[in-house]
Amino acid sequence: MKASAVILLFLTAATVSAFSADAKKTSVLGMDDMTRYIVTHPIPGGQTTMREASGRALGTASTAGGRTTFRDSSGRMTGSATVEGNRTMFRDASGRATGAATTSARQTTTYRDASGRMEGTSSESGGRTTFRDSAGRKQSTVESTGSRQTFRDASGRMFGTSSTAGGRSVTPENNRKP
Repeated sequence: MKASAVILLFLTAATVSAFSADAKKTSVLGMDDMTRYIVTHPIPGGQTTMREASGRALGTASTAGGRTTFRDSSGRMTGSATVEGNRTMFRDASGRATGAATTSARQTTTYRDASGRMEGTSSESGGRTTFRDSAGRKQSTVESTGSRQTFRDASGRMFGTSSTAGGRSVTPENNRKP
């Protein structure tokens, strides 16, 4: 009995190790390219549903004022992002700062972790946003068509989609004060 328990434990550890080295990234709401895009392209009053490539819902993002709240597929709050001028602060569900994004006048956004270390950048051109890591290597792209976005990894494989219902896009035309 003792030997079989040791073998079972070893097989479990080997299986976990094999899957932890899997190149396929899981979405971390508020700290991955998908949720970073959603925060930097808010639709106030709208609810955005994020899905992985298979169509399974990952969670939602709701924007009210300058705050976006992320919830997992069970409805639990997993984090938030608050816009403060040209800077966006990311926080976990407990309110601890997890990172920041700063947008320049040239529409390039720089992402930093909670310690201030640069994690990467994003830039826009013709309806496409490209995310790069801190070394400048392309990580992913986002193609936006209306209220629907398609997310692709560096090799071009789709890894997720998002779509927004309700709300209105922030544009110079509809963001003017009366």
